[in-house]
Amino acid sequence: MACGARPAGTESRRCFGCAEAAPGWAAALRPANSLAIAVYVLLGVNAMLAAGAVVAGLWSDALLGQLADGSADLDDFDAVDSLVKGLNGVFLPLALVTAVVFIIWFYRIRQNADLLLPHGHRRGRGWTIGAWVTPFVLLWFPWQLMVDCWRASAPLDAEGRRRAVSEKVLVLWWSTWIGALVVNRIASSMMKHVNLTVLDSLEDLRETIRVETAGSALRLVAAVAAIVVVQRLTAMQWARRADINPLAARAAQVAAEEARAQAQAQAKAQA
Repeated sequence: MACGARPAGTESRRCFGCAEAAPGWAAALRPANSLAIAVYVLLGVNAMLAAGAVVAGLWSDALLGQLADGSADLDDFDAVDSLVKGLNGVFLPLALVTAVVFIIWFYRIRQNADLLLPHGHRRGRGWTIGAWVTPFVLLWFPWQLMVDCWRASAPLDAEGRRRAVSEKVLVLWWSTWIGALVVNRIASSMMKHVNLTVLDSLEDLRETIRVETAGSALRLVAAVAAIVVVQRLTAMQWARRADINPLAARAAQVAAEEARAQAQAQAKAQA
């Protein structure tokens, strides 16, 4: 059945985009706009938290330099210490909430991507959840899943063929996110070898703080890039749904109902 939005260029009398999509995709696709807004807010707060960590790191490094040359004393650290404690108190609960909401959004996006391109994914849908908590594979499975959703959700040209959309923002998001994880792990390892009771360790502490600050800067960039990824991917799927006219949406719904009726009839015949 022709969708009416583009010329029917396939034997099924549908455009290429509808032909490669699942039957009834237009009626079944549920845009993730509301979830995306929640993710924007949480990622924005994460970005501000990371920016605060960068400020705290630079401030601490400067104070340690002044302490080493005798132009500052330990009382000067009270303000930056309060800032660091406040950031640390918020970081873990915020990270957990952000992760949960992001994964829920990601799962919805993958459901939609399965409708748009059922056979265009390298990993099963369950990995949109499991990939984030599975050791080692979390370093590249989420990336593959996101790229596949991005490509499946790409806008269509005049004939209904998917257009290639730049993936630079995906590369920026994932590289800075993985970089932040690696740099923070290095900083944690360095901190174990810092003896805070020895004045000679001040330089070692400064080096550790600089590495931590670099990790926070990477986290900041990753959060901002993630906001862009969420916005663009959600918008692409919304545009795909809104791209076809009401007649096409109704046609897709009828096709889905016919497919269900046929399946029920086959089940009864086999019973």
